Amino acid sequence: MIPKGIENANATIEACRLTLAGLDSADPESKEVLQSVIEILEGLKTKFFLKTNLAIPITNASRKDATELQSLVEEHDLSCFSEVLARFRGNMEKLLKEANMDGLIIT
Repeated sequence: MIPKGIENANATIEACRLTLAGLDSADPESKEVLQSVIEILEGLKTKFFLKTNLAIPITNASRKDATELQSLVEEHDLSCFSEVLARFRGNMEKLLKEANMDGLIIT
């Protein structure tokens, strides 16, 4: 059984790829952010953090944001794309911080 954190990471990666495919003439910065997220999540999939229950809330939030971005692109409604992307970036930064597991002691 795949841990929920890894499952969420895979779903987020897929949503980012589909969003990238749908962004034709979008801001290059948005494309760069999405590509960066894909690379970061691919690297995080080997980390222990994504296999723990601690990863579920933040990976759920990231998955939700990525899915919302994908929906906006599919519906050709980019009016709030930048807001959702900013929230997504914030959640990804939080995920990176938590994935380091600084100060966490496993007994």
